Amino acid sequence: MKNIINAENIQLNAEATDWKDAMERSGKLLVDSGYITPDYIDLTIRCVEENGPYIVITPGLALSHSRPDASVHKTGLSLLTLKEPISFGSENDPVDIVLTLAATDDTSHLEMLQGMAEYISEEENLEAIRTARDSETAAKAINEFEADL
Repeated sequence: MKNIINAENIQLNAEATDWKDAMERSGKLLVDSGYITPDYIDLTIRCVEENGPYIVITPGLALSHSRPDASVHKTGLSLLTLKEPISFGSENDPVDIVLTLAATDDTSHLEMLQGMAEYISEEENLEAIRTARDSETAAKAINEFEADL
């Protein structure tokens, strides 16, 4: 079994007031589990403020991230689903899944990111995330997924 995401870094059916709040909530999961400091969340928000909503990579899904930084203690991924989708100002709005990726360097996150990309590339898997009842089940489904190669 791959370790793409830990259940402690998943929160389902959260409420967010806007895209910044959603990114803060997704990032806070990594703060609470010791992966990052709050400074990293500020960096991810600044990236969107400066570059636009490029992080909304597919309809309904945002991948919040920034460059490796001293505010990242260990490489990790969080997942937040939203009770009510919100707008990031993207053509792929509204967003109801926010992932936050934190990396300690330029390469350590690539296998994790590839595993998650393979998982979310299948529409039924996105639907499974949206309808998941608990974080343990969601983490298990993501970590046990094997792409058809």
